Amino acid sequence: MDEHKQRKDIERRIGLDARDWIVRLTSGNVSDADLQRFKAWRDLSPDHKLAFERERSFWQQLQAIDTGSAGMPLPAAAEPSRHVLMGRRSFVIGGAAVAAAAIGLVAVPRLQVWWNADLSTAVGDQREFTLPDGSVATLNTDSAVSIGYRPGLRLVELLKGEAEFKVAPDRNSVFRVAALGGNSTAKAGRFSVGILEDVATVTSAEGRIDVAGPASPTATDDPGVTGVEVAANQQTLYARGEAPRPAQSADVQAALAWRKGRIIFEGRPFSRAMAELGRYVPERIVIRPGIDRSVPVSAVFSTAEAFAAVQALAKTQGLSVRRIPGVLLLIS
Repeated sequence: MDEHKQRKDIERRIGLDARDWIVRLTSGNVSDADLQRFKAWRDLSPDHKLAFERERSFWQQLQAIDTGSAGMPLPAAAEPSRHVLMGRRSFVIGGAAVAAAAIGLVAVPRLQVWWNADLSTAVGDQREFTLPDGSVATLNTDSAVSIGYRPGLRLVELLKGEAEFKVAPDRNSVFRVAALGGNSTAKAGRFSVGILEDVATVTSAEGRIDVAGPASPTATDDPGVTGVEVAANQQTLYARGEAPRPAQSADVQAALAWRKGRIIFEGRPFSRAMAELGRYVPERIVIRPGIDRSVPVSAVFSTAEAFAAVQALAKTQGLSVRRIPGVLLLIS
């Protein structure tokens, strides 16, 4: 075999491996071990990294031609067999672009998170991580963060979900959590940051947190950036690209109930309560048009029984839940 043909065969095999990783990472059932194997494969050589970027770009381009999926996620599946993977290769190579685009709609946001994440949890899991400075981050279900420590700044970016941070004191370096274009900065204490429906919630359990934005994650003090001080037992909210709201008193026990396996709603709008429960189930929750999403609901549920909680909450509104396992929960 001549050198040129041999090189082409190697590139083809790497490309197919990259496509396999795309399919596996978007299957909805990725373990921490899978993620570590992926990162090891990606970092094995520049060719691997380039092949994966090409495949990711391919899925992004396919999104433009999809007209029917409306962003519906693919069914969550167990670890795919080699036969299934070969079948997926065949339909992509054969030109079934619309079917491939359905994968692309899910692949892009998930891969963007996984690509950048240093720490993450799967749906239904919680994990505690010790950070380089001795601070502790506890990630709730379906959450991810990246770590970017540097002199004078211990930077953590919340990419998805929710996390609690116990900050190790350091006089020479502030601790900052960046999320949705805003920064929550402290030198010590304990606080949580969560992202839900493109709104970030910052809750202080101990100590003072300075919340400011919109701002770059690495920004220094800027008089043009709006900031609020959040004391212990207080909370603030902000949407992407907006300044934080004034701090208000908060029930920290309720806000951090997930640390003890509970979800507590007190006058929460129905749609937001369902969005919260949706973080604990593998399916996407869809509320049928015409249903009053703003009606307030109050309840206490176990995070281990999230599907039952969805059913119970729907029942309180005279609604039913239709489940397509691994795909969606339709509230009607």
